[in-house]
Amino acid sequence: MYSFDVFDTLITRTTAAPQGIFALMKEQLYKEQSVNKLDGYVVENFFELRIHSEELARRAGRYQGREEVTLYDIYKAMAVCGCLEEEQIRYLCQLEADTEIANVSGIEKNIHYLKGLLNRGEQVILISDMYLPVDTIEKMLLAVDEVFRGIPIYVSSEYGKRKTTGNLYRTVKELEQVDFEEWTHVGDNLFQDIEVPYQLGIRVELSSVTELSEFEKKILRDHGEDSRLQLMVKTALRSISQSESEGKAETARCMGGRYAGPILYSYAEWIVEQAEKKGIKRLYFIARDGYLVKQIADIILKGRGTDITTKYIYGSRKAWRMQSLSEDHYNLYQLVLWSHTYRLQTLQELADFLRVPLQGLYEYLPGVYAKDKSNTNITNQELEFIVGKLSEDLAFRKYHLGWLLEEKRLVQEYLAQEVDVRDDAFAFVDVAGGGLTQGCLWELLKDRYSKPIHTFFFKVDRVGLIENSITYTFMPSFLEHDLAIEMICKAPHGQTKGYIRRNGEIVPEIEEGERELLLEHGFLEYEQGILNFAKLMRQVSEVHNMKIGSMRNILLYLQHIGRTPSKEMLEFFSSMPNNETGRNTEIVEYAPRLTEREIKEIFLGRTNEPTGVVYKGTDLSYSVLRASEEERQLIEWCKKEHDTITGKLYRQEKEREQNELRKCYGRAAFYPVRLLEEKIILYGAGKFGQDLYHRLEKDMEHEVLLWVDKDADACQERGLLEVRNASEITCTGSGQIVVAVVSEDMAAEITEELRNMGIPARRVLWVKPYYAPNVVVKWKTENIG
Repeated sequence: MYSFDVFDTLITRTTAAPQGIFALMKEQLYKEQSVNKLDGYVVENFFELRIHSEELARRAGRYQGREEVTLYDIYKAMAVCGCLEEEQIRYLCQLEADTEIANVSGIEKNIHYLKGLLNRGEQVILISDMYLPVDTIEKMLLAVDEVFRGIPIYVSSEYGKRKTTGNLYRTVKELEQVDFEEWTHVGDNLFQDIEVPYQLGIRVELSSVTELSEFEKKILRDHGEDSRLQLMVKTALRSISQSESEGKAETARCMGGRYAGPILYSYAEWIVEQAEKKGIKRLYFIARDGYLVKQIADIILKGRGTDITTKYIYGSRKAWRMQSLSEDHYNLYQLVLWSHTYRLQTLQELADFLRVPLQGLYEYLPGVYAKDKSNTNITNQELEFIVGKLSEDLAFRKYHLGWLLEEKRLVQEYLAQEVDVRDDAFAFVDVAGGGLTQGCLWELLKDRYSKPIHTFFFKVDRVGLIENSITYTFMPSFLEHDLAIEMICKAPHGQTKGYIRRNGEIVPEIEEGERELLLEHGFLEYEQGILNFAKLMRQVSEVHNMKIGSMRNILLYLQHIGRTPSKEMLEFFSSMPNNETGRNTEIVEYAPRLTEREIKEIFLGRTNEPTGVVYKGTDLSYSVLRASEEERQLIEWCKKEHDTITGKLYRQEKEREQNELRKCYGRAAFYPVRLLEEKIILYGAGKFGQDLYHRLEKDMEHEVLLWVDKDADACQERGLLEVRNASEITCTGSGQIVVAVVSEDMAAEITEELRNMGIPARRVLWVKPYYAPNVVVKWKTENIG
């Protein structure tokens, strides 16, 4: 004879824990309160009352020598609160039975095993420790598969005996007249299904089940009364329980179905709901973050009877931003400064970003860059100044737009081919950002659609800064671990770098390399885990007519992924291939392991530089989590010693050249002299003006034609004989006038004086001095007029 345990062996609930049924019942009690006439105290506290009433009933049963209680016993115990009539007790018993029947799913591998035994003519029975009556359990089984019809069921509540004590096995032995040695029991519980029957001499087979993780146990302990959370956690378990993958593939599937799936499903569910409310009929999911979200939305839309259509369109910052520029909308400075400027460290990288050849760019650079083409490195200060000047240079604008013309034409033809703008019933879908790319998208569409475009976001970094772009944001918050959402949204292809004509249509050009690395990492299994979850979750949602997404629950998942990931999760997401900006020449891990040298450079050697200058990954906090105990101790030591003599000594070698420059040129040591023209009139003889004069005097690429100050007499009395009166500027017909003062207010006064003297605007320049290289600053110049 073969016996099978029932719960979590042949069938399972759609809730993560048995108590999840009580959470669902509580919602139903609220809906039916006008019918059931239950006291408000019972309804409001039902979840806790049901749990503790069972504890009371079991304790009372033990005093009476009974090993098991019935469902009726439990509600009789609840009635001691003085708020339940007999009719209401029976109503609650029936509601619980009905809720159990409505929330059951089969465990296919064990049902298949049972069917095989029946086909071979083996004797099969079912045996369960359960307070539910046998007819309810039978209905639950039949709701899953008709194969269970007629199979004997032995339930502890009917006999007052439990498997746990061995007495239910003994009772079945007598009723079925079978010897223990001729009996095999299959179950999932190591004690009551394995150890107890084994001690009796029954052969045993363990049915493995997917256990709750520590994170899942914790959130269910804290929020077990939340029916949505119960359904979501159990669906995540079910999505991976049938998988036969192993090793790396199983980990990828688990990360997708168990953790990423609940987050992305909730976002997609919200998008569909909002689209229906707003009358949106066409949703365009933008590559690459929209890849997984689109597939989930398609699953949710299936069977809803809605006429919303979805489409995946290829686009990127690289393919849309520069191409959106035009004569009447040339926001070049904004495009560059919102685009990870610390990653632009050479003129070649700037040229690539602008999508112009470097040789062509040289013709429009300010200062003397073109004289020494061997040194293409640029500091952040130089970069911002250069971009600011290029933004104002009408000749460069014409050159730049001409160079981008064909690319822009291809983008617009692609969008015309893919995006239907015949009415207002369309919107785009992205995941994260500041909205700048959406502003660029509108610029590309405006000839065909002049109204503001609408975009759904999971999160945004800025609010209301982009005209002609209306955003709907799922989670309007700058999350502590906001990078987690971008990390879990991947696509099995590289970034869109542009478009080409092929066979009469416009198709995207995709960067190579990342796809192969993602597939090797297990992306397809990760994707399958997410889609398995979405399919099951949609079914559960439809059965309950319930939205699953909850802001609090999604935050719990995001915080777990970002702050307290398991070792398995940390390694999977950290090592995921990632090209953050789309400009990286190499594809690195999302959060690579830090070497000892990198730890010292980041936490001890770095001063004003952005982290990205010395860290190759995307999420430094994740790399720190990935560190060993010894490495974390080193990190803490470096942080502690950064501003002590130890840190200064460590940086001494790195700063030796900088210190020498400071000794020679003082405040002008790191002044970006390459920004200045060859022939200069220097205005200002204060400490900074003196330092800059001495530096320029030794610079072979510059000639100081005249050095002036408004108080030239006092300067000459102090020995600065070269200084002349500011009025002499008008006698010098050429040369760029460099205002050499530190104070912005003073620079403004001098600028006004020069304007009153009739000095042409193109000749005057003030650049705020900085005393350390590679600092991130706002571009600040004064340009008269």
